[in-house]
Amino acid sequence: MDTREPKLSLVIPLYNEQENVERVVAELQQALEQEHINYELVLVDNGSTDNTGLLLTQLAKKSPTIKVVKVDQNQGYGWGIINGLRWACGDYLGFMGGDGQIDPTDVVKVYHSLLEGHYQLCKVKRYHRADGLIRKYVSHIFNIIFVYTFKVNVGDINGSPKIMSRKCYEQLNLSAKDWFLDAEVVLKSQHLNYSIGEVPVMFHRRMGGSSSVRISTIWEFFKNIFLYRKRGVCYESSDSLWGERDPA
Repeated sequence: MDTREPKLSLVIPLYNEQENVERVVAELQQALEQEHINYELVLVDNGSTDNTGLLLTQLAKKSPTIKVVKVDQNQGYGWGIINGLRWACGDYLGFMGGDGQIDPTDVVKVYHSLLEGHYQLCKVKRYHRADGLIRKYVSHIFNIIFVYTFKVNVGDINGSPKIMSRKCYEQLNLSAKDWFLDAEVVLKSQHLNYSIGEVPVMFHRRMGGSSSVRISTIWEFFKNIFLYRKRGVCYESSDSLWGERDPA
């Protein structure tokens, strides 16, 4: 067993993902170990009301590479990630969803691209999506508006995993409790003139569970964009700014 501090810490917030968590974790572990990456998985029970928490406890007992963080009440995707990142020990820190829609080998590609490209932040860019028309169009509209508003040279703002250097993470002072956390990472990284890499990947359909994306999600994105634009790049936490919608 490798007792060194992990090079890569991957945070995965899980809210009622009992149908996916065991498969997602096992496939990630296999992909990371095949590449001989010294890693830890920080699995966040993000206020789940099903058996997700129990399954995480069982997985942690079986593997020293798993760390479990519990959030008693779900306050959003971003809040789960923020809590997980606080316990991450790696030189490089990343986060991604726990729904199994990203191939584990693509997670490895993002990590290697970060190192080889000497980026401060590297993320996926979903070039093909198999998760339905509504989610595809919501994402397309959001990305167009976001790029036009903030003049960012990055596509697919909400694509994850996002993996960053510890230096980058420590400078970002993340605060968004909802899905706008993805945008916050990109905006603050750009403001700090950090280099950002992207890896094209295919986004698969969910194998289990359900997403809560709705047309109303667009309104939530508009509101977040307006609020962020109004206050500018701010490094102080403001709990009242962010809601709890699903991503584009």
